[in-house]
Amino acid sequence: MDAVLSRADLKVLPDSRSFLRTFLTVYITGLAIVLFDLADGVLFVGDSDDQMRELQIRYLMSPDGRWFDLTLPFISMPETYVSPWSRLIDLPYAAIATLLRPFMPIDQALSFAFRIWPPLMLALFCLPVASTVKRLMADQPTSRLSSLLMLMLMTILMAVAVFEFSPGRIDHHDGQLVAMMLMVSGLVRWDRFGGALVGGAAALSVVIGLECLPLVVVAYAGLVLCYIAGVRDARAMIIASGAGMSIVVVAASLAFIGPDGIVSTQCDAFSAPYLFLLIGMSATLSCVVWVVPDRSSIFAKTLWLGLPSAFVLGLAAWCFPRCLGGPYQMIDPVSRAFWFSRIWQENSFLYLYESAQYSTVALLALSTCGALLAAPYVAAEIRRQKFGVGVAFAVGLASLLLTFDVLRNIRFPIALIPPFLPAAIAYYLNARSPTRGVRVAVGFALASVLAPAVLCLVIRPPTHVFDAVDYMSASDCDGEDFGVLNSVAAGRIALPQGIALPVLFARPAGFSVGAVPFHRASPGMRRMFEAFTSSDAAVRRAALEPFDYVAVCRFPLAADLQQAPLYAALAAGKSWPGLERVPYAKPSDFQLFRIDHAKLW
Repeated sequence: MDAVLSRADLKVLPDSRSFLRTFLTVYITGLAIVLFDLADGVLFVGDSDDQMRELQIRYLMSPDGRWFDLTLPFISMPETYVSPWSRLIDLPYAAIATLLRPFMPIDQALSFAFRIWPPLMLALFCLPVASTVKRLMADQPTSRLSSLLMLMLMTILMAVAVFEFSPGRIDHHDGQLVAMMLMVSGLVRWDRFGGALVGGAAALSVVIGLECLPLVVVAYAGLVLCYIAGVRDARAMIIASGAGMSIVVVAASLAFIGPDGIVSTQCDAFSAPYLFLLIGMSATLSCVVWVVPDRSSIFAKTLWLGLPSAFVLGLAAWCFPRCLGGPYQMIDPVSRAFWFSRIWQENSFLYLYESAQYSTVALLALSTCGALLAAPYVAAEIRRQKFGVGVAFAVGLASLLLTFDVLRNIRFPIALIPPFLPAAIAYYLNARSPTRGVRVAVGFALASVLAPAVLCLVIRPPTHVFDAVDYMSASDCDGEDFGVLNSVAAGRIALPQGIALPVLFARPAGFSVGAVPFHRASPGMRRMFEAFTSSDAAVRRAALEPFDYVAVCRFPLAADLQQAPLYAALAAGKSWPGLERVPYAKPSDFQLFRIDHAKLW
């Protein structure tokens, strides 16, 4: 490797790299990573979100589906569940299935769509990656072979992000990664088109979901600071980004949420509060920058930008006070304690030590190492007046810091930091003293490894004893026969959230479940937890009152009767007063009980 990346190699002019070659190298390496993910038939980052998205899309394509109607009637808490997920992500799957519909049944067409679109999305992701890397490498001469190896290494370091584009991985994170990479690409360009990319991509990320909103704030904070400091082209960037954001927000609101969604207040989804903020803030910044002369003092620019922005933010808080509680304000204390707080990705990095998830600790260490390695190169670019590179890197660094606080962000630093590494490596090797660069890189790598290793010694993982609530989440009746559902009349089923999605896929028409493991189903989860864990018969009867059936999967481990009386009894295969077991000829751990509310104890 040292021979390949020798100084003699680095004398080749950078013109030998083409954008197409860069893109194909990244994309083909990414496809190889995807094939590796498919080798065992289990997606590395697959989760229940994929199943829920599939249910949403299949219902959309059914005769009852409506584009602007996100209600899912097969989830009854007993209130009908309304999904917060964007139709933007549903669109390509629905379009592909519609194109295939003349040639095969709709169910098969959708199955093909779920496998076809993610690798195509990978190509959309690799385009801004290639654009970013090519621009960063423009002043760092390397040979074609050296460039090839560095691009392959970069893509391998992004593997966990690339896994988001595996066939069958149909959650919204792939769209968010594309949007964030487009935003970074626009920042690195640092021209009018780049500004439009920044604004449009930032708006798209919010249309898809709210996870990237802090990164959008960091990007715009960087643009504003550059403008106040008098950085060249910052004014053009802000004006273009405001135009790009406004156009995308208006178009997306008309296309994906419709008139009712535009005037609705949904704190966890693209709706009136975020329309107000995105259009209000982008218009405010663009108009102020347009009107205020470039020769104005730093104080004047700060004042002109700060006062209108504070007014817009204050007006938003006054108009939408409920959203000050955050996107998860609807989660009740019972659901938060028994479900939300137990999700690893909703905790800080300390949870990884407490649960001994050291492989994820290694991923964080690797991302930290990459950020430290790239930092001197980025600082050098800033000294050369390339402030867009600095703002783009700040977005990647912010995603890393956010990951330490909330682990659900881990895919973003893994995607946004590696594109800086090829240029950083070339920067070290092109330095007057390459050995010094190597020493710096080795020092950063050691620091990134030693810091988490020391924490491993300091933070001793507690002995975790799995309880009945854990069993309720883990027991999904995988591979069991749900045919007993065909022997009874359709109705509402009360069940632990662990088997909710399998039951939804197996259910005959007309059945609904009382809860799914998603935050908007918090009222239903609260009912289920009260029904299965309460020792008060009155509470249990009230929780089960809207339902016709109870379903529980037999579980091989004994649950604590004191913690969850009803669940412990049914999971052990026992009976319960007021619950009549529905007989089924075939052996199955899936158990269905008809509720006799008059006799329920």
